[in-house]
Amino acid sequence: MNVLPVAGIDVGKEFSEMAILSPTNKVYARMKVFHDSFKKVDKAIDLLKKAEKDFAIRPVIAMESTGHYHKILFHAFAEAGFEIVITNPLQTNCINNLGIRKVKSDKVDARKVALLYRFQELKTTSIPNDTTDCLKSLCRQYYKMTDQLTAYKNKLIGIVDQVMLNFTDVFKDVTSKTALALLEKYPTPTLMLEGKRDEIISLISKTSRMGVKRATSKYELLIQKAKDFEPLSISSPANISLIQININMVRTLEKSISDIEDAIAKLIEDDSNKDMPVLALTLELLCSIPGIGLMTAATILAEVGDFSKFQKPNKLVAFFGIDPSVKQSGKFEGTQNKMSKRGSRFLRKALYISALANIRKKRNGELNNPVLYEYYQKKCVNKPKMVALGAVMHKLVYIIFAVLRDKKTFELRTPEQHAKHLAAKNDAA
Repeated sequence: MNVLPVAGIDVGKEFSEMAILSPTNKVYARMKVFHDSFKKVDKAIDLLKKAEKDFAIRPVIAMESTGHYHKILFHAFAEAGFEIVITNPLQTNCINNLGIRKVKSDKVDARKVALLYRFQELKTTSIPNDTTDCLKSLCRQYYKMTDQLTAYKNKLIGIVDQVMLNFTDVFKDVTSKTALALLEKYPTPTLMLEGKRDEIISLISKTSRMGVKRATSKYELLIQKAKDFEPLSISSPANISLIQININMVRTLEKSISDIEDAIAKLIEDDSNKDMPVLALTLELLCSIPGIGLMTAATILAEVGDFSKFQKPNKLVAFFGIDPSVKQSGKFEGTQNKMSKRGSRFLRKALYISALANIRKKRNGELNNPVLYEYYQKKCVNKPKMVALGAVMHKLVYIIFAVLRDKKTFELRTPEQHAKHLAAKNDAA
């Protein structure tokens, strides 16, 4: 057990409760820390410095990761020179039953956070690099908005199905530029049939950049489908309004996502112009791996941060949250264990996208990654497809670890070639 004084902080939106424990776990001091001005935060720093003077050693600060609310205090205390441990809410929840009585209050929680540091070996959290922190915020917003975009696209498709189910026979993608332009101006079969022939053909031709002949063919098919479905169409005022609303939301979100992509590109460009372009170099290494594009690489870098803190690949696997959960008690040992799914869901999403890309073929029929494709196919023989895909994700993390550890671009090797390479490496050593 460590003998440092510990300041536990229960983080809130407008204020936080701080409890400082002595090395003997007695409450040395309590304080309510308001976040709305530096003077109020500075009072907490003065109290921590007083504890440092009384115990002749600087206190360690432990606080829970609470959305974005903990960031203000984290930066203020870090600037003052204090070591800070950011705990996962899952960790702090595990000590809720520390006492027999069921008590839940900010003061009690602050003391429990301090005790959590006392009882567990928790590593100090380093101050995040400003560029990496910005990249993390942008990447997370990107995925949140893409999820929202998917939701609004699905809503639009659901309404279009009611108004004109066979619209997809003409335009497979309801959310394509041409389809949205048509639905915005002619949201129902009746309006399509009443519309001027030349205007609709011109609209199709301009938005899809196709010739007049092909646009005319599309128009004729559209009119035929509109005639077929008009008697069945639920062209209510509500559905017409919802089509317009969802089209506006789709366009707004697409524009916002494009702005985020531009901001990420600008951030990377600014970093590449520095004397030590760490961000740009790491992204270049990650992008050399098949299935990992710039957005995926940026997400991995932003979420993981400092890769040097991972000494072994299985530690990085656990950080990704794709390590197997463990179920064992007495003589019982579980065999059907699922992924732990601890940590960042954005990180797992990026890895999942990369894994799918590695087991797919290009348009010309060429494999993105023949080695991982073959590995996936072998796993599928006696495993469900999602389990096999999980194994591919696991392999990918090992590849990411090796590329960043060696600071060398990815080199595709078969298992036999890799074994020979390791043998030659060991002989040389």
